[in-house]
Amino acid sequence: MEQTSLYIPVNIKTRFELFEGYGMAELLPTVAAALVSGFFAFVIHAAFGEAILPVLMVLVTVAASVMALAKGENNMSVVDQSKCVLRFMREQRKYPYRYTGEWGDEN
Repeated sequence: MEQTSLYIPVNIKTRFELFEGYGMAELLPTVAAALVSGFFAFVIHAAFGEAILPVLMVLVTVAASVMALAKGENNMSVVDQSKCVLRFMREQRKYPYRYTGEWGDEN
């Protein structure tokens, strides 16, 4: 039996996306963030009776979540890039260096 490889062109999406770079995998954490911020908004509204701050808190939380989770042209979101930076920083090692001359004498 002959095996052939499948070529997927660059501009064809392999998953359903609601808009460019934002699909169902990014929607679930956004809904979770909206539910958590909605709970805190309800608590703030019950404690102070104010409506503007809770509504703004939920809207800003959802907008920030969408912006942080949407993937860009390099298929990485802000959250993914932050994870890479943190992993890189944890893996860094320091190697102290003391300069000596060619034959071991210090200059």
